[in-house]
Amino acid sequence: MTERAEYVTRPREEIANVLRHERRFLTASDIHARLKRARARVALSTVYRTLERLRSKGEVTERVDAAGEASYMHCEPERHHHHAICRTCGKVEDVDCTAIDRFAQALRKTRGFRLDDHAMEFFGRCRACR
Repeated sequence: MTERAEYVTRPREEIANVLRHERRFLTASDIHARLKRARARVALSTVYRTLERLRSKGEVTERVDAAGEASYMHCEPERHHHHAICRTCGKVEDVDCTAIDRFAQALRKTRGFRLDDHAMEFFGRCRACR
């Protein structure tokens, strides 16, 4: 069975561009509102479908807040990292966490636990907001 080719449409490209140019997590509604202000004709349902497609391809990171609302940010899939998120302005900085490898080895050695995945976020104030 052959896989269907994925077409890059103007709406998909516009959604991806919004995410590439923001260093903060955005909800589907945030993205849709920005596109409307830019006079792009993109339906909210298209935003949701495109976000799911980008997430499944590893091109965006999804986070879900305590209320259950998902937000998305463009991330480089080749480089494992975590995020430092400013509580004031929402700006996100990438944080390399090579210490996780040592932590995973310690878990394996002391507890016999094999770590398959993990998620970490750091919250505080960025330099500009302090």
